[in-house]
Parts: sequence; structure tokens; C-alpha cells
Amino acid sequence: MRIIVFIIGIFILALGAATVIRASLGVATWDVLHIGLANLTNLSIGRWVQIVGIIMVLMTSFFEKKVPAIGSVLNILLVGFFLNGILTLELIPSFTGIISKSALLVLGIVFMGIGSGMYVASKVGAGPRDGMTLFIAKRFSISIRLSRTLLEITALTIGWLIGGPVALGTFISVLLIGPVMQTSLKYWTRQLDKLYC
Repeated sequence: MRIIVFIIGIFILALGAATVIRASLGVATWDVLHIGLANLTNLSIGRWVQIVGIIMVLMTSFFEKKVPAIGSVLNILLVGFFLNGILTLELIPSFTGIISKSALLVLGIVFMGIGSGMYVASKVGAGPRDGMTLFIAKRFSISIRLSRTLLEITALTIGWLIGGPVALGTFISVLLIGPVMQTSLKYWTRQLDKLYC
């Protein structure tokens, strides 16, 4: 059951990321980096999600001297695969009106928060950003919140410098994803704990 929740969560996360991209009002911080890299190369956004994720998992694994968890590897492969599929098949419609685009943006952010909460609650393995966040917090004796914020600012800055799309939606996603993810995480943790207690 945990692996099913993990995979569904990853799909919903990728669906949310694709929806935010199609809204064209700015994307989540890490997608600023991924899109910036895709624009510089012949590689797709999904492929850059995988490459950046692999680099982060390998760095965390090297610094912590641990073998990456299977869930961390699956996270990288599946998010990129699902994101590429959704964007290539154009499963998300594009709109021209600001109200429709705004609705699409919020819907995508909600999907990303729900999906993130689901896959983290499954405890199959931390995603690449989660693992790096925990390592930085432990290594430099800072809070997880500060560690994650520094990581997000770094990704956003690099992405912006190489031409990634930063707009109002980028900052809205920063504000909304956390609360939605926290609610989703609590809900799915309770459900899975009931199932396995």
C-alpha cells in the first residue's frame, strides 16, 4: 500500500508541476532552474528534473557516506517520466485569460502540495531536495526551514540567471505549497498509520 501511495503521490506532484508550467504565470522555484537548463540545451524539462535530482542524491550520499534509498531513486525517475509524459501529450489545456491562468496556477500548486505530502507520508524514501535539506540542516546546525529556504533561493537564483521564468506564480507557489503539503502529509500519515498499526 505504501508503494502505491508513493507512486500516486509522485504522479500528482508531476501533474501539479505540469499544470503550473501550462499556466504560464511563473513556476515553482526548482522548475525555474529546470526550465532554464532545458532552454540552454536540447534536453527536456523532465530530463533536467532527473539530472538535477541525481546530482543532489549523489552529493547527499557522498557527504553522508550512505547508499541512496530506493525511494529516492524512484522519486527522481518517476517525477521526470511523468512530467515529460504529461507535457508531451498536452494533457493540461492552456488558457489565454488571466482568470483561467490564475485558476490553473492555483490548481497546480494544490496538486504539487498534495502529491508531495502523499509521497513523503509513504516513507518509501526522501526526494532529492528533502535529503539535501536534512543534510545541510544537520551539517551546519540550522533549522530545516532555514536549510530548505536557502536551497530554494539558490535554485531560484541560478534558474533566473540562466533565463528560467520567474513571475508572480513563483512567489505564490512558495507561499502555498508548504501549507498544502503539510495538510496532505498529516492526512496520509494518519491513514497509513491506521492501516499498519
